[in-house]
Amino acid sequence: MDSKAFVVELTEQVGAFCRSFDDFPPAYSYIPCTTDDQRAMVMKSRFHNELQAADLYGAWLHSTPELEVKGIMAHSANEEVEHAELLAERIKGLGHDPFDYRPLPAQTGMFNALAGLQGTCARIAGFPLAGETVATYLIGKSLVSDAVPEWIKAPYRHINEEELQHGSIPQGVLERYAVTDDLQDAARRAVAMRLTLFKEYMESLDRWVLEGKPW
Repeated sequence: MDSKAFVVELTEQVGAFCRSFDDFPPAYSYIPCTTDDQRAMVMKSRFHNELQAADLYGAWLHSTPELEVKGIMAHSANEEVEHAELLAERIKGLGHDPFDYRPLPAQTGMFNALAGLQGTCARIAGFPLAGETVATYLIGKSLVSDAVPEWIKAPYRHINEEELQHGSIPQGVLERYAVTDDLQDAARRAVAMRLTLFKEYMESLDRWVLEGKPW
């Protein structure tokens, strides 16, 4: 398949996944949260995600041969740490410790699976394309929701601006490098894996935050 057509296929798949939350936004978006304690729980979970993202990008550097992609990953790792710092400040402001969070099993499983991805195409498809795209979409929903207080929106405005500035980078990388059937298959599988595990993580977060269950 032509790589541009392939990227369109993946982008449409991720877009459909995003839109599936339009009618019933998950706790991950903060929209259904009704107390600051619930919001702090979500923010702790998302703080953990930022740190895990930085670790992933950093760990992949040594095995990424493409100089262009290595630079993107290095920049992204630094950016994720900056995002984590913004969230940590808000969490501490509520009197909570951002580091006392115990990640949900589904969350740990998702990042362990991502860490096992091999090759640039699978990693770019599974992580920024299928992950950060969803996060940015749901942040956008939270920023226009009256149910989300300003103290949450403030750091996410900055985060969202940065994410939107390089939102097309994953597509560009895949257009240039996902040029064989095998590479496209690896990327396609990575997207399917990430969306499946992302959904389970968000459902688990809903149960923990909204229903008071362990996970």
